[in-house]
Amino acid sequence: MAIKKTTKTPKKTTKKGISKKSTKKLAAKKRPIKKRTTTKKVTKQTYQGEEAFLASIEPYKLNKKEKYMSAKQKRHFAKILERWKQMLQLEQDRTADKIQNNTNHFADESDRATHEESFTIEIRTRERERRLLSKIEAAVEDLEKGDYGFCMNPNCGVEIGIRRLEARPTASLCIDCKTLEEITEKQQYG
Repeated sequence: MAIKKTTKTPKKTTKKGISKKSTKKLAAKKRPIKKRTTTKKVTKQTYQGEEAFLASIEPYKLNKKEKYMSAKQKRHFAKILERWKQMLQLEQDRTADKIQNNTNHFADESDRATHEESFTIEIRTRERERRLLSKIEAAVEDLEKGDYGFCMNPNCGVEIGIRRLEARPTASLCIDCKTLEEITEKQQYG
């Protein structure tokens, strides 16, 4: 068997007695590590309908000892109502601009009819949203007066409930009164 001799090369030392290799390691350790910064993407909010908006609401975290319609809860619902109102108004403005700037001339009558039908549907949708805007404004007024979150039926006046208000922020009746109202409407109008 052949034995291989290894020779050690002497380390070069600096004035302080530390080898050059170890100073390079120390210098590498002293350098601050750059953190990757992530930038938040600002997305343009578009209104995708009532169901999508209501599904996007972050649920309120209830505390056991918290009083119903406390200041924190009122801020939560004011924020929801304001954001919903802004989105609806934005859609109203977009539709108005779209109708005013539309100067399409169709050679075919069926194309024109299809286009007008889509405008009719959009106008009908915006009319429904306009009525919803008035309900939102009424809810904001109730919130300012301190009546928001309580049933508006003069014989009731019970708490509507946080979860019901998150599902329908413009609710003015408790679930029992609303059910009775729907039953009477069904009996009257069929």
